[in-house]
Amino acid sequence: MEPAAQNLASDTKTGKKPFWFLFVLCVLVVTAVAVWLQRSSARPLPATAQTETPATELAVPTSTQKDSFYFLADKYLGRVPLPDEVRGIYLTAYTAGSSRFDELLAYAVKSHLNAFVIDVKLDNGSLAFAPNDPNISKYATEDLPLADLDGLLAKLKGKNIYRIARIFVMRDGAFGKLNPEVSLKDTKGMVWRDKTGTPWLDPAAPQVADYAVELAREVYARGFDEVQFDYVRYPTDGNVSQIVYPYYDEKTPKALVMKKFFDTVSGELRKDGIPVSYDFYGMTCWRTDDFGIGQRLAGVHDAAVAISPMVYPSHYPDGFEGFANPSEHPYDIVKLSLDKGMDILKIDFPQLDATAARRKMRPWIQDFDLGAEYDAPKIQAQIRAARDAGAGGWLIWNARNVYTPTDYAAEH
Repeated sequence: MEPAAQNLASDTKTGKKPFWFLFVLCVLVVTAVAVWLQRSSARPLPATAQTETPATELAVPTSTQKDSFYFLADKYLGRVPLPDEVRGIYLTAYTAGSSRFDELLAYAVKSHLNAFVIDVKLDNGSLAFAPNDPNISKYATEDLPLADLDGLLAKLKGKNIYRIARIFVMRDGAFGKLNPEVSLKDTKGMVWRDKTGTPWLDPAAPQVADYAVELAREVYARGFDEVQFDYVRYPTDGNVSQIVYPYYDEKTPKALVMKKFFDTVSGELRKDGIPVSYDFYGMTCWRTDDFGIGQRLAGVHDAAVAISPMVYPSHYPDGFEGFANPSEHPYDIVKLSLDKGMDILKIDFPQLDATAARRKMRPWIQDFDLGAEYDAPKIQAQIRAARDAGAGGWLIWNARNVYTPTDYAAEH
């Protein structure tokens, strides 16, 4: 008699349940839990969330996406749906991992915010949490600000807060330290640094795009609803004339290098149904060239489910468009920038669906004093401008995560 048959006979004689019975029981239990999770994730949503209709190519999963781990996670664990209007604020990893997180969460619920943008990297590029993927765990810092990332994300989901992971890409000393072949160098062969002393990566290096994809998959699998990439450009400050690129040939237009990056990263993540957005300079809404940094709206439009130009009024020069001090004109600067961005896109995409393109715009607006005191009326003026421009929402930036008390409800 085969050993397996001997065991089965022995179990029958002694009254023990046979292996097949235990296996079937386990399958039934797992199935019951999965169904319960699916039903609980489908609980009724607030009225504002029930009308959500994300206008992206990811809304209907492809057959490939349906077979992916990420789609199954969406199905059984649930995601916070993309709000009809994204109303978000920014949190550093340190803030998100501190007691202030609960304070900001309570503030968000009270003030009708519905999205948090959270750093998953520290300023030097080190990961602020412990990845499950062993391929990227070596980039994590020892002192983890986001030690309980899973618990944090669960809290946000419990309040129906849309969770966006912010990943800055080219400005990354941690990845460059372990992969020195992709770090920018100076003419003496030393690591090149910007004016803050931070190293940068070569945008043309394929390893940079690969790492961005790996990290995005990790944070999405952990529970974030969207991945937002920042510092997706060539450097602008520091002694840029001394940069020696290890991969970039300095002949190919930088805009084409960055378009390849956008297409590669978004193309890979689209296979898994992972929504991807990008942060851009506000001035890209006004010109068709790439400012020498590789950013053109037309180059990222097809790759993104959302584009977040940083249209901070304080960042426009005095006299811009006839405004002596643009900071004093928050509505005009934001509205004109978004409208101009549509004109810029139509140059490359004459048949552009204007309504869909406007909804893809999700600007960063300011809640910090620079050029003027930014009180509640100025913040609401920027929000009104985004709404009047047909944007799909807005994100508020304050580097210290200290936000001016304002009611962000849709009636403003």
